[in-house]
Amino acid sequence: MKRLLLLISLAIIAFQGNSQNEIDALRYSLVNPSGTARFVSTGGAFGALGGDFSTLSVNPAGIAVYRGSEFTITPNLNFTRVQSDFMGTREEDIQYDFALGNIGLVFAFNDPNELKESGWMGFQLGFGLNQLANFNSRRIYEGFNTESSLMSVFLEKANAETNFNSSMPPESFLDDFTTGLAWDVWLLGLDSIANTYFIDMPNNVLQRRLTTTSGSIRELTMSMGANYSNRLYLGATIGIPFLRYNEEYTFTEENSQGLDTELNSLEFGETLQTTGNGFNFKFGAIFRATDMIRLGAAVHTPTFYNLEDSWRTHMKSDLASFGRRDKRSPRQLFEYELNTPLRMIGSLGLVFGTAGLVSIDYEYADFTQMRLRSSSDPFSIENRSIKNDFQQQHNLRIGGEYRFNPIVVRGGFAMNSNPYKSEITSLEKTTISAGIGIRERNYFVDFGYFITQYSEEFFQYYSFNRTRTTPVEYDFTRQGFMMTVGFRF
Repeated sequence: MKRLLLLISLAIIAFQGNSQNEIDALRYSLVNPSGTARFVSTGGAFGALGGDFSTLSVNPAGIAVYRGSEFTITPNLNFTRVQSDFMGTREEDIQYDFALGNIGLVFAFNDPNELKESGWMGFQLGFGLNQLANFNSRRIYEGFNTESSLMSVFLEKANAETNFNSSMPPESFLDDFTTGLAWDVWLLGLDSIANTYFIDMPNNVLQRRLTTTSGSIRELTMSMGANYSNRLYLGATIGIPFLRYNEEYTFTEENSQGLDTELNSLEFGETLQTTGNGFNFKFGAIFRATDMIRLGAAVHTPTFYNLEDSWRTHMKSDLASFGRRDKRSPRQLFEYELNTPLRMIGSLGLVFGTAGLVSIDYEYADFTQMRLRSSSDPFSIENRSIKNDFQQQHNLRIGGEYRFNPIVVRGGFAMNSNPYKSEITSLEKTTISAGIGIRERNYFVDFGYFITQYSEEFFQYYSFNRTRTTPVEYDFTRQGFMMTVGFRF
């Protein structure tokens, strides 16, 4: 009886035996704080300025600039458009989401001696949430592949994991989440004489994949700051990030040209949910060298995450002789730790009296320092890949605002360099932002907009000898609108 094989996205990017890998470590280490509309519309370049709640997650010395107490809240609307190019076929999809960019409360306790001109002028406390990452997207690709099929990787995996010399049935060695499913739905055949599995349709198939992701990283910040002689501003933040990531994808192959008499179509899908939290510390300082020049510096310790993955897979077959079959794997849980890289930020701000300001932030992070850990898995291969595949990232943020009291207009630009060593895979990002606000004595309303663009190469699968196939080219465009309402008291 002839049986066929469905190959899934195996190895490093799409699927790696349902294991945690260097791609997961990078995903949760790449953070771009959003927060208030003022912060976003000036490119996030507030490290030397302060006086905005979002700076508590960037340079906590910014809290020491506050002279009065303040409450802020920022709802926002984001949408992500993803264009794909695979085997000469272009597709496009879009995902909308509503989110809370920030909610925060700052209390300023000034020295009761209002005539005091030097020494410690008071201290500040701040509590709230800032959004650090947004994972919402929906992407699809489709193309007729004459070069390869996902089935070939599954075949290699099945032959590699089976001990044909054992007294146990060969299929008992197959993985419950991958090759075992293929066997159960009659997509994987066994030649018991030659002791090898076999497949049909190694190429010339119509391939399609739909992936939907959602979730975010939101950081609970607890900050304290102090102001010395209105010259030196110091601050520290305890950050507790809460991480939630959901991914669901469905991959299909179709015998669209009728080149095989048995196979009609194959489907493989996976659902993944990652949840957890961590902690980090941030320390910063701002020095007002002159009335115009402000210098800022901040250090972020690694974030120490405790995460849990929950996932399951499913597989379907549609065969001419045997009809349709469907099989689901058991649900798997795995707990592990992730350490993100240390970050260092240097900032320069120029304040032109009450007319406006310009600010520049430079941020450095070494992604070779990410680490995965678990009591049940040393993650030796994954941590070695982290050191070999990634590099230092250099981020530049520039922003400014001009005041037409009570109206304020703002603009910004940000650029993130590629965290990968190889130019084959690049995650260089550029962001342009703008905004407008109304600032009164006891309240303010700010509006902001940003657009971020970047490209990504996605490899459906790797063969066991690490040979790459033709990649999918993804072009991402993420845009967001936000409004911050604040009250001073």
